[in-house]
Amino acid sequence: MPIIPDPPLSAYETHFHTGLVFVTLTGVRGERIFHRAETAHLLRSVLREVRQGSPFTMHAWVILPEHSHLLIQPSAEGSADEIVRRVRHRYAADYAQLMGSPAEMVVWEPRYGLEAIGDAETFATRMDTIHYDPVGHGLVTRPEEWVQSSYGAWVERGLYKLGWGWSEPERLEKQK
Repeated sequence: MPIIPDPPLSAYETHFHTGLVFVTLTGVRGERIFHRAETAHLLRSVLREVRQGSPFTMHAWVILPEHSHLLIQPSAEGSADEIVRRVRHRYAADYAQLMGSPAEMVVWEPRYGLEAIGDAETFATRMDTIHYDPVGHGLVTRPEEWVQSSYGAWVERGLYKLGWGWSEPERLEKQK
């Protein structure tokens, strides 16, 4: 039994919007492309830059050493696929520069995950997946210990109570 229970579905419903997409970006062959603070910061910087040219709303995110999850809502003018292509291209070019390489480097797995979020229940599961992932991968014991995540912002917004995720959330246990 979790220390702090999952928020009720009604708590997520107030934040759910149509058009949300769950994105998974993975380093090539599981490479730990985000293991350094600079490379994780680079992804956040690239996301801000891409958002200027292809507007989207970032609802939740987590950056782990070898992959990242994003929960985005593209604007009416753009698509999630276009946003991801721009992020991947820009990150690869900037990553190569950061690493001192004269040419763009292969940093991404060829495929990436895009999942349309069609209802509040799926939204809740994906939010919990994003925020529990650092604990689930054994990187920390509590979600608030992982700084490369939107978890703290969602605690401030009142969705999660501090202490949530100190053990596996029920909603994620049911997914197994």
